[in-house]
Amino acid sequence: MDYLVDTVALVRHLRAARNLGSKARSILRQADRGQHQVFISGVTLMEILYLSEKKRIAINLESVRNLLIERDNYQVFPVDMDVVATAALVDDVPELHDRLIVGTAKWLQVAILTNDPVISASKHVETIW
Repeated sequence: MDYLVDTVALVRHLRAARNLGSKARSILRQADRGQHQVFISGVTLMEILYLSEKKRIAINLESVRNLLIERDNYQVFPVDMDVVATAALVDDVPELHDRLIVGTAKWLQVAILTNDPVISASKHVETIW
């Protein structure tokens, strides 16, 4: 199966944090064994850059780069015209970064691994935590 991982889920996975949802943890562990394709939005990379520079998270872009090098089934998906146009149709997620994440998942037609309550309440995507 294919999934989109949001920033919180990816950070917690890379840190092996216990507060990652059990279903998301299982999917990401299976992905680490090559059993799923996991997309990472360009927005997530931007958020990781910002949060790591502000010392709000313990990982950085190098951690994500290493994941991408080590595992072929993790792939960055760009924020392009199609994603932005799809995000424009998302009318129930007001925050721009989250709306772009939802737009990416909607464009890819995949579920999002997230615990974000606003994204989880969106009628536009399926979420898993």
